[in-house]
Order: sequence, then C-alpha cells, then structure tokens
Amino acid sequence: MAKSQLTFKKKETAKKKQQKKQEKLERREINKASNNKGKSLEEMFAYVDEFGNISDTPPAQPYKFKEEDLLRPADPEDEYLFGKVSYYNEEGHYGFIRDNESRETVYFNDKLAGMVLPLHQKVKYKYTRSKQGNQISEVEMI
Repeated sequence: MAKSQLTFKKKETAKKKQQKKQEKLERREINKASNNKGKSLEEMFAYVDEFGNISDTPPAQPYKFKEEDLLRPADPEDEYLFGKVSYYNEEGHYGFIRDNESRETVYFNDKLAGMVLPLHQKVKYKYTRSKQGNQISEVEMI
C-alpha cells in the first residue's frame, strides 16, 4: 500500500488547528489562575447605615428603631378619588372613569361597579392595580 500524500494545504490547516488548540489551553490556564470567585462570606457582606450609605465595615452601634419608623405611611390608594365616566360600552357593559386631577383612566364593568354607570356620570372611587392595568375596587355616584 502506498503512503497517503499530504498536500501543503492540509499540512497548513493541521498546523493552524494545533496552534488554536494550544492557544485555547493557554487561555484556559490564565483564566484559572486569575479566577476570583472564591471570596469568603465575610468579604461579600455589605452594611447599610441609617442614612442609606453602603460600607464594608459593620456599624459601631446598631440602629435603634423609633416608633414612627414602624408606622406605615398613608397610602394614596386609601383615599377616594373623584372623576367621571368618560367612555361606556353598553354592549360589553364596561367603561372607563377619567380622574379629575391626574387625567388617568380606570377600567370598570357593571360587575365591579355593582351598578350601571351612565356616560358623564360623576363618581367617587378607589382603584387597584392589576396585570391588565388600573381597575376600580369601590365606586359611588355623586
């Protein structure tokens, strides 16, 4: 049997392939040597002081909670808002209420409202946020 003859191009591609393989191994060794993933737990801690500043050292004195810190601030959704029905679809039994101040619209339907709200009716309402957007939770006609 005759020996297979290698052409010049085949030899060159084999050399390039071997060279790329060697470079890849060298890069892998460099990355292993410069790996900094093994930090200890204490090095990863971050402390926040009472003013919201982040530091690496724990605070000298622990923060003492005041009673007013624990009280919940007044939620704007707890107050009634005022608006009027800007759109109503009689076939679908749904519509939108436009807020008098912010001009935002809130969705409602007859089931949510518990009554039929005619177009341009002034209302007092509360709303909640849902996946689909704002919708009323309580409504009263004015």
